[in-house]
Order: sequence, then structure tokens, then C-alpha cells
Amino acid sequence: MEPIDSYYYILFYFSVFFALLAIAYKFIFLFNARKLTNREKGLKNRFPIPNLIIYTIASVLLISSLVFGYLALFQTKANEAELSESQNSVDILFLVDVSLSMNATDVASSRLKRVQDILIRIAPELSGNRVGLLVFAGGAFSFCPMTSDISAFSDYVNALGVDMVGRKGTDLSKSIGKANEILSSGKVLKNRIAVIISDGEDHETLVYPKIEAAVQVWGIGTQEGGTIYFGDENSKSSGFVTKSGGLTTDEKSEDVIISTIDETRLKTLAEDNSGEYYNISYESLGAYRLLDKIADMKKNQIVLLQKIRKEEGASVFLILSVLFLFSERFLRFFYFAKRILLLVFLLSFGYSSDLSAWELDPGGNRVEEGVKLFEEKKFQESDAKFKEAEPYFSDDSRLKFNQADSDFQLGKYKDAIEKNNAVIEDPKIGKETKAKALYNNGNAYFKLKDLKSAQKFYEETLSVNPDHEGAKKNLELLHKKQNSPNQKSSENQSDQTKKRNLSPSEKKENPQQSKNKETEKENADRMMENFSPDSILRKKSNEGGNRDNDKFW
Repeated sequence: MEPIDSYYYILFYFSVFFALLAIAYKFIFLFNARKLTNREKGLKNRFPIPNLIIYTIASVLLISSLVFGYLALFQTKANEAELSESQNSVDILFLVDVSLSMNATDVASSRLKRVQDILIRIAPELSGNRVGLLVFAGGAFSFCPMTSDISAFSDYVNALGVDMVGRKGTDLSKSIGKANEILSSGKVLKNRIAVIISDGEDHETLVYPKIEAAVQVWGIGTQEGGTIYFGDENSKSSGFVTKSGGLTTDEKSEDVIISTIDETRLKTLAEDNSGEYYNISYESLGAYRLLDKIADMKKNQIVLLQKIRKEEGASVFLILSVLFLFSERFLRFFYFAKRILLLVFLLSFGYSSDLSAWELDPGGNRVEEGVKLFEEKKFQESDAKFKEAEPYFSDDSRLKFNQADSDFQLGKYKDAIEKNNAVIEDPKIGKETKAKALYNNGNAYFKLKDLKSAQKFYEETLSVNPDHEGAKKNLELLHKKQNSPNQKSSENQSDQTKKRNLSPSEKKENPQQSKNKETEKENADRMMENFSPDSILRKKSNEGGNRDNDKFW
């Protein structure tokens, strides 16, 4: 095993030291927390303290994971190996014209963009060969050195632009001279191709040196020509290049330069070097002929040597490190209560002996007390507790629902209806709660003897919750009450009694009227048996789950 350098030793020991320090610090907090919760019984249920034995095991697992992680990094065997790979390839050098005329728009979207599209398209087919880029305008330089990395070559192609060469104009002679300099160097092998891509505009020379490679010339542009569009990101100016050297937005101005292709020059260049000429403005024949030429050429055989460093033995330490870390996380997730973090925060800043008098959740406590009082049928006190909770949950419709139930039990039917309406109109309230609020409004209107409104709210309850049994039964009782013969007979009897001028002794209720009133009371009692106004106030805190989410239920 290779020794760890002194620097890594120091780093390792410091990491373990700080981890142990943090664990010890947490142990002190847990010890104080246990003392506090044992003394303040009200906090014990809110802040369950984890088992110290389990916490100790989790801490040991964490330290073990850290140790094995360091061993995986530094205490492993390292071997160096040398790999050789034989490869047959052709060297291809692209000479790309990036003069201003390559921005002419007679080829969509510009001449240079057309060249970029073709090179990117054939790049995957060049895999296995070495490629390079030489750019030229008034001067020339090697932009992409010879490489077998086709992905890198594509990035260089995408970066081509007409402002790359500082010297303006077009000098084919200089580009060929620079190409010969590259091709004659030891970096380029014997079997090679030079591809010249230009519109042929050359204002410098008429005679060109021979190219020391197989040659293809790709012309780009049209005989009719096109305007040259140029945009400068720095000056934020753009327009069409004029003969006076400026820019104009008027493409049809007489001063605008019209750039045309000089195919005669390009064809002569190809013939002088026993090469081929293709116009790639609207077809890609030249590109495909290049691929055929590469396939037919004799290949250069090269041997690639690659040194690699192999690390052995790390996998065992790494697996153990991950295993210990996972075990530690598992223990903490299931046994370390989240609320202990809040208690740790309190302990960090100290606490007084009257800590139990300070409420961590006063609003939730008032709601819980109100629910308990409601269940004990102390509706006046319950309503008071809900009012105390209003500042904490002013926008929560569930609190309004609870208050509406208290108002109903206190006989404040109109107040109950108003609060239930607020619950019904809340877009965030669930369907179940909305159905309960509609049903309770129906009961409130029934108490107010507004049977038409009661029927309406029962029907709306069923539209939200078609399976609401209470609304179904109450609607059925309402229909029976409205259509019963006794009700009609009672109404007729009442009309006849009003027409007669009865003596005081005759104003007593007859047996039929008493019977009708008793029937009406029985129906009302049966309806109110279905009323469960506090179904939303059921206390679930003993059923588990998040206390804050259940405080209203």
C-alpha cells in the first residue's frame, strides 16, 4: 500500500477530530434536552428524545464511513499501464475563406453559414481521420490543429466568423503558403488532402504556389452576387457594407457592394494543382466526392500510445463507506425526531425555569382547546377559544367552519350561515369540507323555518357530494312534510278558524292541531338527528401524523 503524504494525514486527522467534536456537542445537547423534558412534562410529548444507544451507534457508523472514504481515496494500489493503438487515417486540412465577402447573402443564409453547415454535416463521416482548419482573409493562421477528435473539430467549425482575421481583404497566396508550411511539418503525414473553400475574390495576387497535397476547391457564391450583411456586437451597429466602407440599412442603395464568385480563378487554381472544383452553393456534391476520395486514398498508419493509471483496491473501501453511511442515515431518519432540532435551538441560546409557560404554538393550542370544549358541549367557551385563535389563522376557512358550528349550537343561526358561506366561497377548501358547510347551512335555514332555502342547500350538498346520507334523508323528510295531507288539512283548518269569530273558550287548540304540531316536531327532530355539525372537528391528534396539519380536525 502506498503511504499517505503528511498533508493528507493532517487533513484526515482534522476531519475525524471535528466529526468527533460535533458528535460530542450533540451528546451534550441531548443530555440537557432529556433533563429538560423530564422536568417539564408538557414538553416531553412535543420533543421526543432519541435513544442515546441508537444515537451512539449512528455516530460510530458515521465515523466509520468517513474513515473508509479516506481509505478509498488514498490507501489504494496505483499501477501505470501503457496502451498502444494502431490507426489508419488520412490528414485533411480545410482552408476556409473568412473575408467579409463570405457574409454575402446570395447563398442562404450567408456563404460562411453554408460552409459551416456542410462541414458539420460531414464531420461524423471523417471519424478515424485527422482534420484541421486554416482560416484566411488578408492574412492566414492555423485555427484548429490537426486532430482526430471530431467533436473538437466541430466546435472549431461552429466558431468560424468573418471578423477572425484582423487584416481585411482576401489573399489566397498567403493562405496556400501557410498551408504548405503546415503540410511540410512533421505533424502532418504523407497521405493528405487540402480543401480550399472560397468565393474566389482575391485583390492581391494572380499567381499561386503549388499545394503539397491532393487538392479540392469548393466555390461558394453566385454569378449574380449578393449584398454583404455585417453586424458589430460591440458597437451595436449593423447593415449592408457600402463601397465607402460604411454600413447602410438600405439594401438597394447604389453605394452597396455586390459580391460575386470568381469561378474562373477557382477553377484555374484547381487545374494548376491537378485537383477538382465543385460549387457547393446549392448542392453538396463536392463534400461527398471528398468522402469518396478519402475512402480511395492510401491510409497513413499511426500508432497511438496512451498511458493510464489504474487504481486498485478502492472498491472495497468505497462499498464499506457507502454501506456505513446508508446505515447511519437510516437510523437517524427513523429514530431521530425532527422536533428535537427546535429544542436544540432553544438550548443553544439558553432557557429559563419558566420555559413551560412559553407556548410554541399558541394559535394551534387555542384551536385544540376549542375542539375539546366543543366535544364537552361547552359551546360558549369553545366559541371564545376559536375567537382567540383568529389572529393566527385569519385566512384559514377551517377555523371559520369551526366557529360556524359553535354559533349553530348557540342558536346564532344567521352568524353560522355567514361563516359557512365564507367557507363555501373559499377556492382552496376541499370538496368534503364544502359539502359539510352546505349541509350545515341547510340545517341552519331549517331552524330559521326557511324550508325553501334549506332545500336549496341540501340539493347543493348533493351536487358536491352525491353520497351525503344526511342531505338525502333531510330532503326526503322535507318533501314528505310539504306534501303530507295532515299539513294541508292543518292549513285549511287554520284558514277556517281565522274566518270564524271564536270566543276565548273556543280559541284553544283542537286535537287535530295538536297532533299536527307533534308530527311537525317529530319530523324536525328526525332531521336534526342527521345533523353532525362537528364532523370536521373530530380530534385526530391521537391517531398520529403531523400535529399542525390535524389541529383543525
